Amino acid sequence: MKCPNCQSTRVRKHGFYRDKQRYQCKDCARQFVEQHEPSLPQQTSTGVEDRIGRYLTSISTPPPDLLVALQQATADYPLAQMQPTMAQAQTIALLMRSIGAVDVLEIGIFRSYSTLAMALALPPQGRVTSAGVDGQHLDIAREYWLRGGVAAQIDLHIDSGVELLDRLLAIDPLPAFDSIAISGLKYQYPLYYQRAIALLRPRGLLITTDVLWQGRVLNPDTYNDEYTLGIDRFNRELVADARVAVSVLPLGDGLSIAMKL
Repeated sequence: MKCPNCQSTRVRKHGFYRDKQRYQCKDCARQFVEQHEPSLPQQTSTGVEDRIGRYLTSISTPPPDLLVALQQATADYPLAQMQPTMAQAQTIALLMRSIGAVDVLEIGIFRSYSTLAMALALPPQGRVTSAGVDGQHLDIAREYWLRGGVAAQIDLHIDSGVELLDRLLAIDPLPAFDSIAISGLKYQYPLYYQRAIALLRPRGLLITTDVLWQGRVLNPDTYNDEYTLGIDRFNRELVADARVAVSVLPLGDGLSIAMKL
Protein backbone atom coordinates (compact mmCIF):
# COMPACT_ATOMS: atom_id res chain seq x y z
CA MET A 1 0.00 0.00 0.00
CA LYS A 2 1.25 3.46 -0.90
CA CYS A 3 0.49 6.90 0.51
CA PRO A 4 -1.55 8.85 -2.09
CA ASN A 5 0.37 12.00 -1.20
CA CYS A 6 4.07 11.01 -1.21
CA GLN A 7 3.86 7.41 -2.50
CA SER A 8 5.68 6.10 0.56
CA THR A 9 4.98 2.51 1.60
CA ARG A 10 5.68 3.32 5.26
CA VAL A 11 2.08 3.42 6.49
CA ARG A 12 0.32 2.36 9.66
CA LYS A 13 -3.26 1.65 10.67
CA HIS A 14 -4.80 4.75 12.21
CA GLY A 15 -8.32 4.08 13.43
CA PHE A 16 -11.46 3.96 11.29
CA TYR A 17 -13.49 6.42 9.27
CA ARG A 18 -17.07 5.58 8.25
CA ASP A 19 -16.40 1.91 9.04
CA LYS A 20 -13.35 1.85 6.74
CA GLN A 21 -9.82 1.23 7.91
CA ARG A 22 -7.89 4.51 8.07
CA TYR A 23 -4.14 4.67 7.52
CA GLN A 24 -1.48 7.29 8.19
CA CYS A 25 1.77 7.78 6.30
CA LYS A 26 4.81 7.66 8.59
CA ASP A 27 6.73 9.98 6.26
CA CYS A 28 4.31 12.84 5.46
CA ALA A 29 1.57 12.14 8.08
CA ARG A 30 -1.14 12.06 5.41
CA GLN A 31 -4.27 10.14 6.48
CA PHE A 32 -6.23 8.07 3.97
CA VAL A 33 -8.50 5.09 3.57
CA GLU A 34 -7.48 2.02 1.60
CA GLN A 35 -10.13 2.40 -1.06
CA HIS A 36 -11.46 5.79 -1.95
CA GLU A 37 -14.78 6.34 -3.65
CA PRO A 38 -15.65 9.85 -4.85
CA SER A 39 -18.10 11.46 -2.47
CA LEU A 40 -20.62 14.24 -2.69
CA PRO A 41 -19.33 17.72 -1.92
CA GLN A 42 -20.72 17.47 1.60
CA GLN A 43 -22.09 14.82 3.90
CA THR A 44 -25.65 14.84 5.16
CA SER A 45 -26.12 16.46 8.55
CA THR A 46 -26.35 13.84 11.26
CA GLY A 47 -29.98 13.19 12.16
CA VAL A 48 -31.38 15.58 9.53
CA GLU A 49 -33.30 14.31 6.51
CA ASP A 50 -32.01 15.30 3.07
CA ARG A 51 -35.17 17.21 2.19
CA ILE A 52 -35.02 19.18 5.44
CA GLY A 53 -31.36 19.88 4.85
CA ARG A 54 -32.12 21.22 1.37
CA TYR A 55 -34.90 23.41 2.76
CA LEU A 56 -32.63 24.81 5.45
CA THR A 57 -30.07 25.65 2.78
CA SER A 58 -32.72 27.39 0.69
CA ILE A 59 -33.68 29.73 3.54
CA SER A 60 -30.13 30.53 4.63
CA THR A 61 -27.87 33.27 3.25
CA PRO A 62 -25.99 31.81 0.27
CA PRO A 63 -22.27 31.25 0.86
CA PRO A 64 -19.68 33.17 -1.19
CA ASP A 65 -19.15 31.76 -4.67
CA LEU A 66 -15.49 31.15 -3.82
CA LEU A 67 -16.44 28.79 -0.99
CA VAL A 68 -18.77 26.88 -3.27
CA ALA A 69 -16.00 26.60 -5.88
CA LEU A 70 -13.53 25.27 -3.31
CA GLN A 71 -16.05 22.74 -2.07
CA GLN A 72 -16.67 21.49 -5.60
CA ALA A 73 -12.94 21.37 -6.32
CA THR A 74 -12.51 19.12 -3.29
CA ALA A 75 -15.41 16.75 -3.99
CA ASP A 76 -13.32 14.04 -5.68
CA TYR A 77 -10.29 14.39 -3.41
CA PRO A 78 -9.53 11.43 -1.08
CA LEU A 79 -11.33 11.84 2.23
CA ALA A 80 -13.25 14.85 0.86
CA GLN A 81 -15.90 14.18 3.51
CA MET A 82 -13.42 15.48 6.08
CA GLN A 83 -14.14 19.05 5.05
CA PRO A 84 -16.97 20.87 6.83
CA THR A 85 -20.42 21.03 5.32
CA MET A 86 -21.82 24.18 3.79
CA ALA A 87 -24.09 24.63 6.81
CA GLN A 88 -21.12 24.38 9.16
CA ALA A 89 -19.09 26.90 7.16
CA GLN A 90 -22.02 29.34 7.07
CA THR A 91 -22.55 28.99 10.81
CA ILE A 92 -18.87 29.41 11.66
CA ALA A 93 -18.57 32.51 9.46
CA LEU A 94 -21.72 34.01 11.02
CA LEU A 95 -20.36 33.37 14.52
CA MET A 96 -17.06 35.07 13.60
CA ARG A 97 -18.93 38.17 12.46
CA SER A 98 -21.31 38.17 15.43
CA ILE A 99 -18.50 38.40 17.99
CA GLY A 100 -16.40 40.78 15.92
CA ALA A 101 -13.57 38.26 15.74
CA VAL A 102 -10.17 39.57 14.67
CA ASP A 103 -7.71 36.92 15.89
CA VAL A 104 -8.66 33.30 15.23
CA LEU A 105 -6.73 30.10 15.94
CA GLU A 106 -7.44 26.97 13.89
CA ILE A 107 -6.17 23.53 14.86
CA GLY A 108 -6.23 21.16 11.89
CA ILE A 109 -6.98 22.00 8.28
CA PHE A 110 -7.82 19.78 5.32
CA ARG A 111 -8.16 21.72 2.10
CA SER A 112 -8.85 24.84 4.17
CA TYR A 113 -12.58 25.15 3.55
CA SER A 114 -13.19 26.42 7.08
CA THR A 115 -9.98 28.47 6.96
CA LEU A 116 -11.24 30.33 3.91
CA ALA A 117 -14.73 30.75 5.39
CA MET A 118 -13.32 32.31 8.56
CA ALA A 119 -10.79 34.52 6.77
CA LEU A 120 -13.50 35.91 4.48
CA ALA A 121 -15.62 36.71 7.55
CA LEU A 122 -12.87 38.68 9.33
CA PRO A 123 -12.16 42.40 8.94
CA PRO A 124 -9.12 43.43 6.84
CA GLN A 125 -6.88 43.46 9.93
CA GLY A 126 -8.09 40.01 10.98
CA ARG A 127 -5.81 37.01 11.12
CA VAL A 128 -6.25 33.23 11.13
CA THR A 129 -3.38 31.27 12.70
CA SER A 130 -3.61 27.66 11.51
CA ALA A 131 -1.80 24.39 12.19
CA GLY A 132 -1.83 21.65 9.59
CA VAL A 133 0.06 18.85 7.87
CA ASP A 134 1.95 19.67 4.68
CA GLY A 135 1.05 17.96 1.42
CA GLN A 136 -0.62 18.34 -1.95
CA HIS A 137 -3.93 19.11 -0.31
CA LEU A 138 -2.58 22.56 0.57
CA ASP A 139 -1.82 23.52 -3.03
CA ILE A 140 -5.45 24.21 -3.85
CA ALA A 141 -5.93 25.81 -0.43
CA ARG A 142 -3.26 28.43 -1.13
CA GLU A 143 -4.73 29.01 -4.59
CA TYR A 144 -8.11 29.89 -3.11
CA TRP A 145 -6.60 32.06 -0.39
CA LEU A 146 -4.99 34.12 -3.14
CA ARG A 147 -8.19 34.23 -5.18
CA GLY A 148 -10.09 35.42 -2.12
CA GLY A 149 -7.52 38.10 -1.30
CA VAL A 150 -6.96 36.69 2.20
CA ALA A 151 -3.59 34.92 1.81
CA ALA A 152 -1.83 37.60 3.84
CA GLN A 153 -4.32 37.11 6.67
CA ILE A 154 -3.59 33.38 7.08
CA ASP A 155 -0.57 32.36 9.13
CA LEU A 156 -0.10 28.66 8.35
CA HIS A 157 2.13 26.55 10.57
CA ILE A 158 3.14 23.15 9.20
CA ASP A 159 3.02 21.58 12.59
CA SER A 160 0.92 19.46 14.89
CA GLY A 161 -1.83 21.22 16.79
CA VAL A 162 -0.37 20.30 20.16
CA GLU A 163 3.06 21.67 19.24
CA LEU A 164 1.64 24.98 18.03
CA LEU A 165 -0.51 25.31 21.14
CA ASP A 166 2.49 24.63 23.38
CA ARG A 167 4.51 27.33 21.60
CA LEU A 168 1.69 29.82 21.99
CA LEU A 169 1.37 28.95 25.68
CA ALA A 170 5.07 29.74 26.14
CA ILE A 171 4.57 33.37 25.03
CA ASP A 172 4.48 36.00 27.76
CA PRO A 173 1.97 37.57 27.92
CA LEU A 174 -0.35 34.88 26.60
CA PRO A 175 -2.07 35.58 23.28
CA ALA A 176 -5.84 35.99 23.58
CA PHE A 177 -7.82 34.65 20.61
CA ASP A 178 -11.40 35.68 19.86
CA SER A 179 -12.20 32.19 18.59
CA ILE A 180 -10.47 28.82 18.38
CA ALA A 181 -11.61 26.21 15.84
CA ILE A 182 -10.73 22.55 16.39
CA SER A 183 -10.88 19.93 13.63
CA GLY A 184 -7.56 18.11 13.85
CA LEU A 185 -6.74 14.59 14.98
CA LYS A 186 -9.82 13.33 16.78
CA TYR A 187 -8.00 11.36 19.45
CA GLN A 188 -6.16 14.56 20.41
CA TYR A 189 -9.28 16.66 20.93
CA PRO A 190 -8.92 16.50 24.74
CA LEU A 191 -5.27 17.61 24.46
CA TYR A 192 -6.20 20.48 22.18
CA TYR A 193 -8.91 21.63 24.55
CA GLN A 194 -6.78 21.43 27.70
CA ARG A 195 -4.35 23.84 26.06
CA ALA A 196 -6.68 26.00 23.99
CA ILE A 197 -8.93 27.15 26.83
CA ALA A 198 -6.11 29.27 28.29
CA LEU A 199 -5.66 31.03 24.94
CA LEU A 200 -9.33 31.94 24.50
CA ARG A 201 -10.48 35.37 25.65
CA PRO A 202 -13.53 35.75 27.91
CA ARG A 203 -16.70 35.52 25.78
CA GLY A 204 -14.59 33.97 23.05
CA LEU A 205 -15.85 30.93 21.15
CA LEU A 206 -14.42 27.43 20.91
CA ILE A 207 -15.87 25.79 17.78
CA THR A 208 -15.31 22.07 17.20
CA THR A 209 -16.39 19.88 14.28
CA ASP A 210 -17.09 16.12 14.02
CA VAL A 211 -18.24 15.79 17.63
CA LEU A 212 -20.97 13.25 16.72
CA TRP A 213 -18.59 11.08 14.66
CA GLN A 214 -21.38 9.47 12.62
CA GLY A 215 -23.12 8.46 15.84
CA ARG A 216 -20.24 6.33 17.10
CA VAL A 217 -20.05 8.43 20.26
CA LEU A 218 -23.38 6.88 21.27
CA ASN A 219 -21.57 3.56 21.77
CA PRO A 220 -17.88 4.39 22.30
CA ASP A 221 -17.14 1.13 24.11
CA THR A 222 -18.48 -0.87 21.16
CA TYR A 223 -16.14 0.77 18.65
CA ASN A 224 -13.32 1.22 21.17
CA ASP A 225 -11.02 3.07 18.75
CA GLU A 226 -8.88 6.07 19.65
CA TYR A 227 -10.88 8.49 17.49
CA THR A 228 -14.29 7.66 18.95
CA LEU A 229 -12.97 7.53 22.50
CA GLY A 230 -11.10 10.82 22.06
CA ILE A 231 -14.15 12.66 20.77
CA ASP A 232 -16.42 11.20 23.46
CA ARG A 233 -13.95 12.19 26.16
CA PHE A 234 -13.70 15.72 24.74
CA ASN A 235 -17.49 16.12 24.63
CA ARG A 236 -17.90 15.01 28.23
CA GLU A 237 -15.01 17.11 29.55
CA LEU A 238 -16.27 20.19 27.75
CA VAL A 239 -19.83 20.05 29.10
CA ALA A 240 -18.51 19.38 32.63
CA ASP A 241 -16.17 22.40 32.54
CA ALA A 242 -17.64 25.29 34.55
CA ARG A 243 -15.52 27.74 32.57
CA VAL A 244 -17.65 27.38 29.44
CA ALA A 245 -21.26 27.22 28.23
CA VAL A 246 -21.82 24.71 25.44
CA SER A 247 -24.37 24.07 22.70
CA VAL A 248 -24.03 21.26 20.14
CA LEU A 249 -25.80 21.37 16.79
CA PRO A 250 -26.48 18.43 14.43
CA LEU A 251 -24.76 20.18 11.53
CA GLY A 252 -22.51 18.03 9.38
CA ASP A 253 -21.03 15.47 11.73
CA GLY A 254 -21.80 17.63 14.74
CA LEU A 255 -20.78 21.22 15.53
CA SER A 256 -19.92 22.12 19.13
CA ILE A 257 -20.02 25.79 20.12
CA ALA A 258 -18.64 26.74 23.53
CA MET A 259 -18.34 30.23 24.98
CA LYS A 260 -15.72 30.93 27.62
CA LEU A 261 -17.42 32.54 30.63
